[in-house]
Amino acid sequence: MAKARIGLIGIVGAEAKEDFWGTMRRVAEIGYQGIEGAAQLLQGDVAANLRRFHELGLQVLATSASREKLRDGLRQVLAEAKALQSPRVSVWWGPCESREQLLRDADLYNAAGSRLAAEGIRICYHNHEHEFRTTFDGLCALDVLAEHTDPKAVWFELDIAWITFGGEDPARVLRRMAGRVPAIHVKDLWSLEERGRFTAVGTGVVKVREAVQAAIETGVEWVVIEQDTLRNLTAFETITVSLLNLKEAGLV
Repeated sequence: MAKARIGLIGIVGAEAKEDFWGTMRRVAEIGYQGIEGAAQLLQGDVAANLRRFHELGLQVLATSASREKLRDGLRQVLAEAKALQSPRVSVWWGPCESREQLLRDADLYNAAGSRLAAEGIRICYHNHEHEFRTTFDGLCALDVLAEHTDPKAVWFELDIAWITFGGEDPARVLRRMAGRVPAIHVKDLWSLEERGRFTAVGTGVVKVREAVQAAIETGVEWVVIEQDTLRNLTAFETITVSLLNLKEAGLV
């Protein structure tokens, strides 16, 4: 079976604030190949920072933008993504207030996505649970967005823990969205009884192996480990165990 490339978002944020380059070196030594975010690279000599980052064996996998920033500050969004050689801009959250609101957002994503796609950058919408718990005419909100966005302009960065908490099966969603998902967020939950019970990847109830296998089979390029809050391990223990559990399963 093919294996995924492994990235990281968050988890070591506090450590990176204290010692960015030391933290990035340790992240690379553990086996990570890319980082989502890394806004610290925009401080000072960006080109020199990026060279040093690449020398560690790391890539910037995505920058972020809100819906408002896509509407009112797209030029800056594009400039930052290009400066960091980021292939993606992720929209981390959007509401599901009504079908009409989703359609307005789809128009925004189409317009901004077309502009960025012309520069070789993909807009990716990132889900939480509400896109699966909210339905309109029998379709979940994520499917409404997928139906009304241009596959050449808008992609999706699916989060398998939030899909699970939203009541769906992540492998099934990934297969349904095949061709529109260049990266996924892989995190785990130790319980579904209450929101936000996160745990290291491979130690909870999310069907991680099946989801990552489906991701690989459908052409997902990057598996990005995330854990919104720590459980019993330290940040570096968490990113080490999470990667090793995926490696032990033969997935990365």
